[in-house]
Amino acid sequence: MADELEREITLALNYLSRGASANAIDVMKRLLSREPEHALGHAVLAEALLKQRRLHAALHEAELALSLSPDSPACHRVLAAVHVAHRQLGKAREHAEVARELSPEDASANVQLASIELLDGRAPRALEYAKEARQLAPDDPDVISTLAQAELANGELTRAEAAAREALEISPEHADSLIIMGELLLRRGEIETAREHAISVLYSAPDHEGALHLLVSIKTRQSWFLGLWWRANAWLTLRPGRAIFVLVLAYLLQRLVVTWTSVEGHPMTAEVVSYCWFGLCVYSWIAPGLYRRALQKELEVVKLRPDF
Repeated sequence: MADELEREITLALNYLSRGASANAIDVMKRLLSREPEHALGHAVLAEALLKQRRLHAALHEAELALSLSPDSPACHRVLAAVHVAHRQLGKAREHAEVARELSPEDASANVQLASIELLDGRAPRALEYAKEARQLAPDDPDVISTLAQAELANGELTRAEAAAREALEISPEHADSLIIMGELLLRRGEIETAREHAISVLYSAPDHEGALHLLVSIKTRQSWFLGLWWRANAWLTLRPGRAIFVLVLAYLLQRLVVTWTSVEGHPMTAEVVSYCWFGLCVYSWIAPGLYRRALQKELEVVKLRPDF
């Protein structure tokens, strides 16, 4: 009986790794119909529901899993992932840290903590967790890929590419590493190659959020209206704190020019500069919203052409 349960768990996890979340849900429902108090079964079901963006159902299953097995690192990690989807990063961090304490030799919790810190904009801290994970699992492509992502967030493009290539040498079809390489290629202007990386991931995982995110970034970069914002955003986020510095500097320069032109008797120039600044502010406010809308559209309906 135990062997059969383990096989079903493994089967569901394999489905999840290939992006077949519906199949994983079916397998876990069959398992839980026979073993309704199987904690790991509820945790895997929560993961599958999370893949389908069924967040409330995923939260219910993750909380149920943890109530059945409070000392399970896996259950804490799944609940942390659900909290991330709900944008409750504080709660996510708490459960990931508990998982780390329960299983200090497992790199998974460090990987998850690194991902949480990246979402929270704390790139240096994310890099620390990623390096700790690398010490625990030096040959794990998931770990190396997380390190590449953290290096990228810290503006270390060369190191990020080296780590991503190393992960791909270990696992040539590793999805997250392919996406990171695609992001780096897109920054270099190699648009077609970046698109190939995204499509290769969508072959096996049609609901992979990172691949969809990359495709939207490619479309955005090619857009005449949003392309300028994408390039500026990519440059501003290359170093932590650069965006704030540039924003403050630009505002001060704008005020300086307006004040100088007013004092020198050029009210029309001052007015034009003010309108330009206002237009730039509106553009920088609208563009991210359009980008998020495009991404959400891709996440809601994922259809690949038969010739992909």
